[in-house]
Amino acid sequence: MSAFLSGALGALAFLLALGLGARLGFAARRRRWRHGGPRRGLRFLARRIGARPEQEEVLSSEADALATELRALRGEAHAARAALADLLSAPTLDPAALRAALDRPLARLADVRSRVEATFARVHGALDPAQREALAALVRRGPHAHRHAA
Repeated sequence: MSAFLSGALGALAFLLALGLGARLGFAARRRRWRHGGPRRGLRFLARRIGARPEQEEVLSSEADALATELRALRGEAHAARAALADLLSAPTLDPAALRAALDRPLARLADVRSRVEATFARVHGALDPAQREALAALVRRGPHAHRHAA
């Protein structure tokens, strides 16, 4: 497979993944706001694991920090999609421009990864062992496990 074809297919796959992610994100945001906003789930989670007010504050601040990183990633993904569309419409593919267009969102993804690691560390440190077990059980079951109960 030629380098051009490989790069073009990679860019196309990236564009499709961005589009799918945007579509899923929109649907999730619409559902979330319809059912009480983003804080409702956090309050529910804190109640389910028996979090004290100071622990709930840690959960809230970490959720806010993670949401900020994810919003930045979304903005970077939109910019990358526009850059990749411009590259696709060009008469010839510039490998350096393709690399640059892909490097920005991938660098932001590395920032998100480090934020997730920091969030896990702070939440783990703030919770008691029993609360961590309760949270782990909720994570294992997934967000919609209660809908499938008999």
